[in-house]
Amino acid sequence: MKRQRLLIQITAIVLPLFALMTAAVIWTVYNSTLAGFLEAQNDHIRETMSDISESFIFLSDEKEPEVKEWYMDQLKKADFDYSRELTDEELAISLSYEYEPHNLTYEWYSNMPDEKRRLFLQSNFYSLNNAVRDKIEKADVQSVFLMDLKEDRQGLVMFDCGKDGSRKIGEYFDLDLSDHKTLQDMIDSVSTEVVFEMTYGFPYGEGNYYIGYKPVIINNEVRAVLGVTYRWDDFRSSLTGTIQKALLIIIGGIGIVMAVLLIFLYRKAVKPVSRMEKAVLEYTGDKDSTKIVAKMFKVKVKNELGYLSDAISDLALEIEHYTKENIRIAGERERAEKELYEAKVQIMVSQIRPHFMYNALTSIAMMCELDPKTAKEATITFAKYLRSNMDSLKQTRPVPFEKELDHLKKYLYIEKLRFDDLLNIEYDIQATNFELPMLSIQPLVENAVKHGVGMKDDGGTVRISTRETDDAFEVIIEDDGVGFDVNAPKTDDGRSHVGMENTKRRLKEMCDADIIITSKVGEGTTARVIIPKKEGKTNEDTVS
Repeated sequence: MKRQRLLIQITAIVLPLFALMTAAVIWTVYNSTLAGFLEAQNDHIRETMSDISESFIFLSDEKEPEVKEWYMDQLKKADFDYSRELTDEELAISLSYEYEPHNLTYEWYSNMPDEKRRLFLQSNFYSLNNAVRDKIEKADVQSVFLMDLKEDRQGLVMFDCGKDGSRKIGEYFDLDLSDHKTLQDMIDSVSTEVVFEMTYGFPYGEGNYYIGYKPVIINNEVRAVLGVTYRWDDFRSSLTGTIQKALLIIIGGIGIVMAVLLIFLYRKAVKPVSRMEKAVLEYTGDKDSTKIVAKMFKVKVKNELGYLSDAISDLALEIEHYTKENIRIAGERERAEKELYEAKVQIMVSQIRPHFMYNALTSIAMMCELDPKTAKEATITFAKYLRSNMDSLKQTRPVPFEKELDHLKKYLYIEKLRFDDLLNIEYDIQATNFELPMLSIQPLVENAVKHGVGMKDDGGTVRISTRETDDAFEVIIEDDGVGFDVNAPKTDDGRSHVGMENTKRRLKEMCDADIIITSKVGEGTTARVIIPKKEGKTNEDTVS
């Protein structure tokens, strides 16, 4: 479970991002699908309207305005049932008056006897009703109606044919133009375009309807409107089905992409880090360089983690080399020189302990997804840090303070990745023209980070400063951490105490320097390294 924490952390970051992305995609798809569906439906209504309009011969653009007006007047006072088929006798009477069906004129209508005119209109509208009904079934619309919009008879039914029955000619729809801005705008602008609106309770009482309107213009005035009606619930049901299918496909696709991404992250980041952590932990126990090199070779990822695995292999080989070298010369060196060398090895190994390496690798792996650029920079810095630790084994003389400071900044950069805002670093470097043993300041800084501010819930600040006095140089490491009782008995954790004693001995032997540590519980700790200006001991490691 411990090695799965990184994958869980990455998943915890990725899941909300994918959830937000999915919500955004769903919202976009819903709106685009809705707009596309409505546009397609509107095109269908326009085609249906054009097809049905051909059945209303008397309203065609070719007819004279007087013919259209005459038909409107006849429809207003219609006293017949246009849905009833004429008897043979009535049909014979209506056809006894000669006419040209596609060349009907107002004069022809006005000269027709009243009885024949009534039977003619009834026959004409019976045929119209049948033709429209067939087209309603074919187009799968709810109804088709023709409604008068003249001021004194707005809402007058001049024709109505639908799946669920219809109103009679001469009745009125419950029309209030203040509730129908679309119709009002059509009348005001004398528009010839088909327009659409969704209504409740119009034209057939309770229920939601989606209606397309085609204006009938006579003498440059919107005289009537031809309407094609859908039930909005049926319309919405069809729309919802389409959107649901689209959303299921999108959600499924995003789920697959997320699964592939997590698998990729596991193979390219989590799994390599777990292998490296396990190998480093085993190496601390058996010190088998051949085994850890073989395991690092198996970390075959072409990214910063692959580069880091190579650096760990190099580090293990270097440690093995210098360990063997130390054994070879053990009998040839004086005891003091041997102890000094071993102290340096202990310090170097303490700085690359598995816990620190695991934390560093985990932080870098997290950055691989969140900030690849920072991850790359961190990997290179960590590799340089490890290389500097190895180089310290070959260093037999004190080094310039600038070099020690540069190595120290690499260490703090890595710790900053892990602690983030809980660790604040300040520098006040006023003097640099002095030398000191390599890796002699880092143990003090590490104690300030680990046992000082690292033990505070809200973190704190580590301040590194230097200054020059008349007879010495001073390096001061301060923290505002938890502090400790300097008079309390010392507890040896098996590592930090030994490392501090080695540091004191190296500073004393190589630079005649002293370390003064003061601390107060709850306020913090200050460590002062005092390096005399006078010619110190020239003791130096002669180990090559």
